[in-house]
Amino acid sequence: MKRLIVAVFFMIFSAIAFALSLVIVNSFLYDFAFFDDPATSDEAFCSRVVNGDTIVINDGVYVRLIGVNTPETVHPSKPVEQFGKEASEFTRTHLEGKTVYLTYDQNRQDKYGRLLAYVWLPVEFRGETKYVLWNAVLILNGYGNVYTDFAFKEEYMEKFRELECYARKLRLGLWSTSTEPQKAQGSTSTGPQKTQESTPVESQETEDVKTYNVKIVTIQYKGKDEYIVIQNFGTSPVNLAGWKIFSKGGQWYTFPNITLDPGEIISVHSGPEASGALVWTNQYIWNDKGDKATLYDVNGNVVSEYEY
Repeated sequence: MKRLIVAVFFMIFSAIAFALSLVIVNSFLYDFAFFDDPATSDEAFCSRVVNGDTIVINDGVYVRLIGVNTPETVHPSKPVEQFGKEASEFTRTHLEGKTVYLTYDQNRQDKYGRLLAYVWLPVEFRGETKYVLWNAVLILNGYGNVYTDFAFKEEYMEKFRELECYARKLRLGLWSTSTEPQKAQGSTSTGPQKTQESTPVESQETEDVKTYNVKIVTIQYKGKDEYIVIQNFGTSPVNLAGWKIFSKGGQWYTFPNITLDPGEIISVHSGPEASGALVWTNQYIWNDKGDKATLYDVNGNVVSEYEY
């Protein structure tokens, strides 16, 4: 019986230890558990981005990010892969021309002579300087797969797998197609899982209804500053004026005249310490024991649903 109790406790503890605690940093999703201060790191300047998972630092040193593989864009013998350009642009937007910090694993170089590293980007978060692990950012936001052809830190490997499961579940980024996406080579993934919604993934118009690739990504329901996160996964801007969020508890929020650009993330806050550009109310909205949110367009059509 004691062994059974210990086993159950270990399972519960493991689930809690690896639970996602998502935040929005610089307009991308991030797992708070990865905030760190890489004290023993090497400082470098990202002079150029080759593709989503490869950058050039300092005087022409190529750096390959450990544990993540993004779709190809510059391979000499392969065509540009699905979502490759988006992954490259995502990394370019946030890393190129910035100071980054590198930490390493057992192997410092790959067979092509590239430096293998975990790349940390300093960001300002709630008045403090934090460091986000870009390898993890790519996976969580759906720009790359976990790459396990070569072993790396076991705790990172397990966490990266969890981040990919989250991205696949919500069909973020390269998982956003309704059929099997073209995965980056080296991935251990088996394909996208069912999402919590059935919204078509490409914006299109029919005779009466226009559909959007806009999704509720997550709800941060703990704490005095709750927020719901919404992202535009389409290729065109979407004006949210008149759109509404409905909580299962019966509360409504109506969006002001605001445009959500392709790839852009916004959050709507609630609670006693609600902050940010979009504040729903200073009352609590989201039930800690479980709730559901529904996003409606200006015509009252369901665009996305999220339940926890």
